[in-house]
Amino acid sequence: MQTLQIWISAVRPKTLIASISPVAIAFCFAISHGYKNYLLFLYTLLASICIQIGTNLANDYFDGIRGTDTPNRKGPLRVTASGMVSEMAMKVAISSAFILASILSIYLIWHGGILIALIASLSVALGLLYTGGPYPIGYLGLSEIFVLLFFGAIATGSTYYLQSGILSYKAFLLGISPGCFSCAILTVNNLRDVEEDTKAQKKTLIVRFGSKFGKIEYTLCLLLGILIPVFFLVPHVFGFASVAFLLPAIKLIQAVFSKSPDYLRLLPQTALLFTLHTFVICQGFILL
Repeated sequence: MQTLQIWISAVRPKTLIASISPVAIAFCFAISHGYKNYLLFLYTLLASICIQIGTNLANDYFDGIRGTDTPNRKGPLRVTASGMVSEMAMKVAISSAFILASILSIYLIWHGGILIALIASLSVALGLLYTGGPYPIGYLGLSEIFVLLFFGAIATGSTYYLQSGILSYKAFLLGISPGCFSCAILTVNNLRDVEEDTKAQKKTLIVRFGSKFGKIEYTLCLLLGILIPVFFLVPHVFGFASVAFLLPAIKLIQAVFSKSPDYLRLLPQTALLFTLHTFVICQGFILL
């Protein structure tokens, strides 16, 4: 595998919608209220993507050195565990992603003040602590809380605040939608990796409560992700368009409850549903 392909694989591009969606939705929500600063949006989006890339790379690194990732892993290739990237090279990549996110955040902090500084600092710190440190979030069953907040409510609320200067509870509530979709992606990963996570004592919610719990969690995340924006867009046609996403969601739910779920297919399918839903919701707010 060529070097560029290795790094693209490590970044896990199919999951990056998790950092793109809440920022895009919040920006379009701000547009519907008469606020739009494209440069701020660009900086916010790039900082968000860099934080997720840093988190994904840190996850690859820490799971690799802990021995959580093994040659028998069912999911996408992990480049640290496989030895395709050295530990030092991965450390440099992680540092670069978070440093770039911090540099981009300077402009955001200049506009948003201490609140944005706090959110940016927490985002970087928790990105490292997700699988790093003595008490990693991902190993304690707290991943969903982290994802729901920082790839959901906090991401949309802070983006809207940067655009408008207003702390809107509606913007935070709206963020539960992309947060739930991101949790659905996380749940597919954890369902796929439950056997390895159990052996590595990575106590995800699915390791703690079982695969059936995970499948119910996946179902609720998809349903909430689809239905929450309806309350913001009805009676606009795009509100009903959001409801239409229940049809493909039901197909995915049926697949996850099947006797032999193909989680390797479910991950990109869930990410695609998330992406298309984000596009429709953004269009809805722009055309309100």
